[in-house]
Amino acid sequence: MPKRERRPRPARSSGRNERLVAAFLLGLLLFMPPLLAVASRDVAVGGIPLLYLWLFGGWAALIAVLALVVERWRDPDSPP
Repeated sequence: MPKRERRPRPARSSGRNERLVAAFLLGLLLFMPPLLAVASRDVAVGGIPLLYLWLFGGWAALIAVLALVVERWRDPDSPP
């Protein structure tokens, strides 16, 4: 009995690329000049200017979102 050739299956879309694009768009939105202008008022929260909180808080949030996307959807066959 002849062996059947196995055809490669199309890769399933895990949605990782879409989530990375969404994270990129979130970063663009967070650091757009109109939103930065809103945060650049002369207001301090706990002694820290609001603009600094906006910049560093948004940066930390973006890093956290990217870490979740990359770590959660890592290929199980890849080394840790």
